[in-house]
Amino acid sequence: MLHYSRILLLGATALASTPVFAQAAAAPATPVAAAAADNVDDIVVTARKKSESLQAVPLSIKAFDAVEIKSARIENLADVAKLTPGLNYTPLFGAQNQLPIIRGAAQTFGQLNVGVFLDGIYLSGKAGVDLALNDLQRIEVVKGPQSALYGRNTFAGAINYVTQRPSDKLTAYAEVTGGGEGLFKAQASVSGPISDTVRFRVGGFYKSFDGFYTSAIDGGRVDFEKSYGGTAVLELKPIEALTATFRVTYSNDDGGQPPSSVIRNNSALGTPSGGSASQQRNLLYTGNVPSIPRNGVTVNTRSVPGLPGGSYGDREENTRASGTLEYNFGPVTATSLTSYSYRKAEYTFDGDNTICDRTGGCPNFGFPFAPAIPLGKSDFALSSNTGYYRDWSQELRIQSSGKQRFEWLVGGYYYNNHTLGTDRGITLPGTLAITDYTTAATNYRYPRTLLTTDSISAFGSATFHLTDTLGVTGELRYEHESQTFVQAPSNATGTVGSTALFDLKQSFQFWTPRAIINYQATPDVLVYASYARGAKTGGFNTGLNVFANQRAYFPEYSSNYEVGFKSELLDRVLRLNVAAYYTDWTDQQAACQNPISAGGSSTNRTYVCNVAASKIYGVEADVLIRPSSWFQLAANYTFTHARYSKFVDDSLAQTLTLAGLPAVNFDGKYLPYVPQHKFVVSPKVTVPLGDKASAEFRADLQMQSKTYVRADNFQSFDGKATVDLRATLRYGGFSLQLFANNVFDDQTPVAGVRFFDSTNYSVSSPLVTGAQRRLLGATLGYRY
Repeated sequence: MLHYSRILLLGATALASTPVFAQAAAAPATPVAAAAADNVDDIVVTARKKSESLQAVPLSIKAFDAVEIKSARIENLADVAKLTPGLNYTPLFGAQNQLPIIRGAAQTFGQLNVGVFLDGIYLSGKAGVDLALNDLQRIEVVKGPQSALYGRNTFAGAINYVTQRPSDKLTAYAEVTGGGEGLFKAQASVSGPISDTVRFRVGGFYKSFDGFYTSAIDGGRVDFEKSYGGTAVLELKPIEALTATFRVTYSNDDGGQPPSSVIRNNSALGTPSGGSASQQRNLLYTGNVPSIPRNGVTVNTRSVPGLPGGSYGDREENTRASGTLEYNFGPVTATSLTSYSYRKAEYTFDGDNTICDRTGGCPNFGFPFAPAIPLGKSDFALSSNTGYYRDWSQELRIQSSGKQRFEWLVGGYYYNNHTLGTDRGITLPGTLAITDYTTAATNYRYPRTLLTTDSISAFGSATFHLTDTLGVTGELRYEHESQTFVQAPSNATGTVGSTALFDLKQSFQFWTPRAIINYQATPDVLVYASYARGAKTGGFNTGLNVFANQRAYFPEYSSNYEVGFKSELLDRVLRLNVAAYYTDWTDQQAACQNPISAGGSSTNRTYVCNVAASKIYGVEADVLIRPSSWFQLAANYTFTHARYSKFVDDSLAQTLTLAGLPAVNFDGKYLPYVPQHKFVVSPKVTVPLGDKASAEFRADLQMQSKTYVRADNFQSFDGKATVDLRATLRYGGFSLQLFANNVFDDQTPVAGVRFFDSTNYSVSSPLVTGAQRRLLGATLGYRY
């Protein structure tokens, strides 16, 4: 168990070693200028679809500008979450199921509760939100429901990545990174004018990484990564009033499996379904789940003959294009944002994550029901899917320009999504092995699923400044969404598998208001209070072993109340922002599971159902102290009380009955993956070394308390503490950064889900994902 004495010791170590987290202003001309900055100027954000000072927006927002992104090495969603109060991140199934959590609103199935955007464009799918963060101008994390202005599925908040715009002078940047575990990364960008009215920006990146973990079965690499991509931006300004921006991005990712292993149960001895009184097994895991050894991941990594793609891992290809037109009529500005994206995705993961470790064989009851699995066998199940995500959207809005007594915005939005997937997973009898996928698949029908979404909405906002210090804002959005679900076998010659044909439709409509009152108590202190209604769409359950009346699940809603203040005190030496909130979450989408008699593995029997409710409250505090040009200290603290007020899980009741235990009352249980306490402290020291050179030292210490794997709270993750160190030397346009991530190699797992022990009567057991381990490296860069 991680004791708080160790946490305090790590905190003292980080403070003693110097280094940062500052919310700097707009990027300076050179990195040396950034090192010499001695103020706490705000970042300009666009959280309300207009440019505003961060400190003037009556919302809880964490923002990182380009200088901070480089200084802190923010490269992915996990890095953003580490430094942001109220934001947590859990990769449930590696790249296929990213789970950002804002203010405790955690879920495992269904659509994300947090909307993720790239330059204001919604990123669909849980696998599409954790993109490589290159060439960014800003990251904005807006907390609390943003349904009124951002739209669908910003139930708990929104994250917006803002890319760099073309520059009016020729600029260029290039950097190369090398490090442990085979890390190599290169990226570059060039920007400048083509003519007086046309500017451009192009960039690209390449990354390879061997991963932290290897397979205990075959010694192969597990969490490896190889990716590359590029961006092109063209900005036209034919007249002063009109700006047209066109962007195209492309990325290609080839990654390994998540470093996950099934943990064998340790309690609740009972008779498993399909077993006898002489074959009793532990039916539950209780307590803290263990860490995963670097060479102890029980997954297969070798190629699979006959399977398209050929090997285990995750492969994705993304193409995104957008066009933004902005025309300034003087007192009114009109904006059009059009986007198109196509993401081709294919993955094959080990479907059982286990290996038989018993002489005489391991009893298994899966789909189809199978005899005992031989000693040492591990390759009888696959989880595999191939398909695509296609999105296009159109937003039109008109709004008042500049600061006025009455400010307003009206707009409309259309969104269309097609998600096509073919499930190529296979579970074979225990005495067989997947030696030839083509032969095995002749006895299996591939379920082919097509999901479509059409959403149309109208939204508006109005702010009235009653006095110079008092203002009120009202926002409202109406959204109508239609969905279809078509599923059918794609292998007409198969004899086993899904034989059902589904062709279902459903539609929803939402009204999502928000009201804010704000008071500028002094030029440096803003106080505000707000109410917002959150809504998240429903959907369809696509699992094979789900009954007809379980195919659809429905929207969920929340009522949200927030009070807060933003301040800059002591002549702008101290910035202190605090927010307190309360959320009443109803019709909550949760994970339910059918009994073993429904057939299939536990994952095929799991579905989304509206059976839960929660009440969440908490406090977030964000502090920045900059007493001199050479030293600053940033810190933030989050307290989150996130508990169920209602939850019914019949599948757990069945497991407890088999163990002779009473049912569990979920009322008052903690929501999974949400720490009650989270603390970040980031000191930074900048040392000038003459006119052209400087040295920067920073540390980022992140600590969080215990979290739970499931709603029953039987399984938990211990509290964790990580320290990241950076030392950056700058000379003219050159920079050299040395970095150490997770210096003390904290091994606390990062994720866990309800899974099954397929070599032990398929009893319900946790599937646990290993931590990001210690990583050392260096980056050499040049800016022109």
